[in-house]
Amino acid sequence: MISAQSTDGNQVLQWQPILAELCISLSKLLKDRSLLSIRLVTAIIFTLVLGSVAHAQKAADSSSTGTVASVVSQNKNSSIPVERATKANAVAPSAQSSLEDDEVPPADDGSQDMGVALPEGEAQLRVRISVPHQVRPNSMITLYPYPPRPPKVVRNINKIDDKPKGIRQQLLNIGYSSRSSDSKLFPQAGWRWKYILKAATEKSGTHPPTNILTMYPWTFKMVPYVQAEIRRINEIEADRKVRYQSAMRDFEENGVELENEATQKGLAPIEINLKRGDRKLLSGEAVVVPGTWYVVAAHKTANLKFYWQIPVSISAGERQTIQLTQTNALVIEGAW
Repeated sequence: MISAQSTDGNQVLQWQPILAELCISLSKLLKDRSLLSIRLVTAIIFTLVLGSVAHAQKAADSSSTGTVASVVSQNKNSSIPVERATKANAVAPSAQSSLEDDEVPPADDGSQDMGVALPEGEAQLRVRISVPHQVRPNSMITLYPYPPRPPKVVRNINKIDDKPKGIRQQLLNIGYSSRSSDSKLFPQAGWRWKYILKAATEKSGTHPPTNILTMYPWTFKMVPYVQAEIRRINEIEADRKVRYQSAMRDFEENGVELENEATQKGLAPIEINLKRGDRKLLSGEAVVVPGTWYVVAAHKTANLKFYWQIPVSISAGERQTIQLTQTNALVIEGAW
């Protein structure tokens, strides 16, 4: 007996009586020996059998699909929180590892170290080279427990003439030279004049002239702004000379004695490993014992050389960040 069950499992198709009648009809046709009739009855039987099998298979697939859909529908609400929790647990470690990755530039403010406890009775010094000249630099920072000898000054930095006539002449020279060459590494009048002209132009609200007809009126208008910037720069350079003389005197009077005391205490210079921060500035930190340390740094680029020597007093448990800038540099050489 051949049977097929519907989707609800209640109705059953019985094919036995139908096959019996077909067999009787076939026997009659065999008596008639009609080949065409035999083929027709055989085709009908074959079609009915295939239809019943296909109907049964479709009913089974429909029942299986309905069962799966029902299970998914029942578990839908309960699976969402599990999936979200799994994703949260997967993201947290990756975010943490990316923050601790050495290839990720550290923040320049040193805030990533604030949560780390310092060893008892020690302190932390963080040093950053904050100058705009960062083209392929050769830099180093060392912490000394005594004042080292400052480098010898090769060329004295002279004051810039702040008289109106000299200012107008220099502005004319800069105007003519910038029309033929505007080097970003080797400015014609040096970096001091480049900074002076930039600051004065911004404060005056004017723009550099583009032709000879407007050049002379522009120089007269710029004189008071340039003069104020020149005097400010000259004061910075005068203070630099005073600090250099003080550093040299400190070394000559106290250098040997303080170095011996540091050696007796087991203290030695500490070289800081430098890294580039998120603003492409070189920085590094070191844990030191409380006391007075001298931040000694050198920063060399294609056209300028900076040298710093800054005494820093630090207490136990304290954190300090020292900014090394163009203003507090002890020596600047090159196209300055």
